[in-house]
Amino acid sequence: MYPELGLYIDGVWLRAEGRVSEPVINPATEQVIADLWHATDADLERALASAQRAFLAWRKVSSYDRARVLRKAADIVRSRRDDIAHTLTLEQGKILAESRAEVDAAADIIEWAADEGRRAYGRVVPGRASDIRQLVVPEPVGPAAAFTPWNFPATTPARKISTAVCTENFIRIE
Repeated sequence: MYPELGLYIDGVWLRAEGRVSEPVINPATEQVIADLWHATDADLERALASAQRAFLAWRKVSSYDRARVLRKAADIVRSRRDDIAHTLTLEQGKILAESRAEVDAAADIIEWAADEGRRAYGRVVPGRASDIRQLVVPEPVGPAAAFTPWNFPATTPARKISTAVCTENFIRIE
């Protein structure tokens, strides 16, 4: 069983609706198992607008609460381990044991980010002169695009997404 693919943008699943697609092929059998829909320019604009709106709310969330959200995400990944691993095997041709190990690693990465995000401290940097004090202050800066390779489809996105979600994303020097 392979899930129906779509684009999840701004809380809505989008399917074909005039989008170009390409087949997803199981490398073990060479059978087409799904169609992968490509985002249009309008889809990308909608996603960016949605991300900006979410950022305005998320930037106010404390490190403690971000960590809680990420720990819950790690728990969800673990609870869906076998289904996710099966999908990875269908898409990648990896053996199931390797896919399961990757899903476990992805959950561990998310949990690690949750803990690290709580330690996003600022710092004081000595200035060149005694009357200058420089502060490093974590400050959210906004949505980011993250591109990942195809060969580790659970761990690489988990690393990029969870670290962006847990941190303030930027260090400002005053």
